[in-house]
Amino acid sequence: MQKTLAQTIIFGDDKDLMLLLRYGPVLNEIDEYGYTPLIQGAIVNSVSKSKLLLQSGAEVDCPDLTGRTALHWAASNGNCALCDLLLQHGANPNLYSYAAQPILAVPWLKKHKAIYQLLFEHGASLDFAQDFINAKVLGHRFELEGRIDVVDTQNTFIEVEFEGFYTEFSLNMITSSIVDFRNNFGGKKLRNYFAKIDVIIKALHNAAELLKYQNYLIDIDKYRKQIGILLDQEPLIIPISFEGHAITLIKFWEWIIRCDRGEYGREHGTVIIYYMRNPHCLTKSFLLNLIYKRQTKEYINNELIDLLGLQLVWRLPLSPQSVGNCTWANVEAVLSSMMFIFLLEDHGGREPDLCQKEALSFYKNWVEWDKNRSLHFCVESFYDANPSRKAAKAALLAAILFQTCKYEDYNDHQKAEKIFPILTLPDYKYIIKSYIKVFSQNPKNELLKNLYNFFDDFGIEI
Repeated sequence: MQKTLAQTIIFGDDKDLMLLLRYGPVLNEIDEYGYTPLIQGAIVNSVSKSKLLLQSGAEVDCPDLTGRTALHWAASNGNCALCDLLLQHGANPNLYSYAAQPILAVPWLKKHKAIYQLLFEHGASLDFAQDFINAKVLGHRFELEGRIDVVDTQNTFIEVEFEGFYTEFSLNMITSSIVDFRNNFGGKKLRNYFAKIDVIIKALHNAAELLKYQNYLIDIDKYRKQIGILLDQEPLIIPISFEGHAITLIKFWEWIIRCDRGEYGREHGTVIIYYMRNPHCLTKSFLLNLIYKRQTKEYINNELIDLLGLQLVWRLPLSPQSVGNCTWANVEAVLSSMMFIFLLEDHGGREPDLCQKEALSFYKNWVEWDKNRSLHFCVESFYDANPSRKAAKAALLAAILFQTCKYEDYNDHQKAEKIFPILTLPDYKYIIKSYIKVFSQNPKNELLKNLYNFFDDFGIEI
């Protein structure tokens, strides 16, 4: 049976592809896998196959079903040579997916300097990428609901959902935040935690590498050696998706930690630490199936516990996910979970209550720092922005103020103090008035009372 064009790109070699291209196959339509041939070339990271497709007439900016182009995929995969090839053929570095994710966002988060420098040189907008990332971070950090706008390079307003991350993007964002957090407090009070943070960062990087192979529509056996090296790492973060949900498992020698802040977590515990009585079952083949094959809720929630002989040891009382994306919430839980185990090891397995208190305190300090860092960026970048970006940022700040800032909370009061100078500018008072109009439909609305308390404190009259 003759291979299709997509199968030839995925499974064949360059000679097979050259032969098939002589017959003039359709090059600019979505194939049976949901991608264009050129995007298939980018997914399998092949510069030579992509070059053959471009020479045969493939359009460089045709999107897939999610709106991502070949340049999106090449940049996400860290393939600088392929990015250069696509840009030389006229790829637009400022295109974005249907979820508004710019091409520059992932290499910027991953700190792939060569790639984002290459994209800059071809006109990619850092403002656009940073605004998108900032909106997503603020949405998750402040547990915002709904949608907000960001502005593209043509000053067009693009709607962004606060929810809606895929796991790899969550890993990239959270890893970037933890790296910056460590560096921000370098030489200060976190020095005793540096070695532990570095291990967590490495484990998150390895998890992102493991997920990368889910993008390859090929036999995983072809990459068994590379994946095997990653699976040998301790501790090992295991991202798992099943039936529309995503959780994070952590293998930590004889421990298995389940991070699930969704429905299951509300009932059984958001972070559950197990002792593994059957570690011999956790082979590389077992892990390959767990990560790369579809699993059922029954298997993950029940059968896995029996197979590995998981015995409950401890629960960390991390808050359940209220809004937002499960991938973000459950990757984020890695920091407190791994820190708890590190501290427990330092104490020789004793004083778990003390270790829990310290781990959760460390986690909360990071979350609060990330909130303030992200809010500071939004406020400071407002003043240098063009009118369209200013309007989008003002709306985002209003969502934070009205949805989450509580008058009686000292930290929230400080955040409101940063936000009000923008929302009380003449051009943006309409935002406050719009919220008042909605809240006033119910005079007993607690949000309205909260707002008027802020008005009184800051001497604001609307």
